[in-house]
Amino acid sequence: MKMDYQKIYQQISKKAHTEIYHFMKMNQISANDYIFQTYFDFIVKKYKIKILEHYTLDSLILGITMIDEYGISISYDENSIPTRQNFTKCHEIGHLVLEHEGTTFTEINNSNKKDEIEADFFSSFVLIPDIVLFHKIVNQNNNFSTICQELQISQEAFKYRLINFLQYQTKLPRNIAEKYTKDYRFKNNSSNLIAIFNDYKSAIINSYQSVRIDSYLQAINLIQKNDFVTQLDYTQLNNKDVQEKLLKQNNIKVWSYYNKGKTLWYAWNTDKLTDIEAKQKAKLIHTLKLL
Repeated sequence: MKMDYQKIYQQISKKAHTEIYHFMKMNQISANDYIFQTYFDFIVKKYKIKILEHYTLDSLILGITMIDEYGISISYDENSIPTRQNFTKCHEIGHLVLEHEGTTFTEINNSNKKDEIEADFFSSFVLIPDIVLFHKIVNQNNNFSTICQELQISQEAFKYRLINFLQYQTKLPRNIAEKYTKDYRFKNNSSNLIAIFNDYKSAIINSYQSVRIDSYLQAINLIQKNDFVTQLDYTQLNNKDVQEKLLKQNNIKVWSYYNKGKTLWYAWNTDKLTDIEAKQKAKLIHTLKLL
């Protein structure tokens, strides 16, 4: 049966972007600051994945994911260039996030297996989510090479990311998608791309905005990650309902620092900071940013 690439692309795009946008919002990562590594590290920690290297003749096997009684391991070809390794890493975690059935997944070039195609699409979305793609090309007007360098993605992967977006999302003919991408890559002509992205601006932004997060869980996540947060980091911290929920945690305290008519709410991990240390941090931030 013939593979419906457009249908697969759109299905994986929805799943991947919901997952990535939720992660970005939970960790307050903007489109300007996003890079795949933070999300990859999160997934590695969540699934307790062992990351390994392997060697194969002519780099035939690019990546392997194994799930057994000892846990989950991912390996990538040690001879691949770093940006190709990045694609492989994101491809392999795609099998886990997308909940593919099986205990062993092997990535080889030009695989036509449905799970591998889905993982390829997932990897491309992790490397450059739509909101980041729009920001880099339209808002910042960056050239092809600059985006590859900033996001640590290979030029080949970025080329297909653009072509696939133009073909499967905007439904341009493949040859036109390839031409616009080639013009952007080699002639630094982004006019056609920018025009198309502006046509899809509302859809891209709505996709991002439609992903909702629980403000309480976001606060917990930020405190666990940073040990100390203020309302400047997390605007809902002055909300009484959020404060009451946080105070139910055994290792979290919430307090405020007041000086010269201005109040700064702050919360901290009591396993990491004493009350005095937390107050000193709050006082310094209050002085530097509110006075």
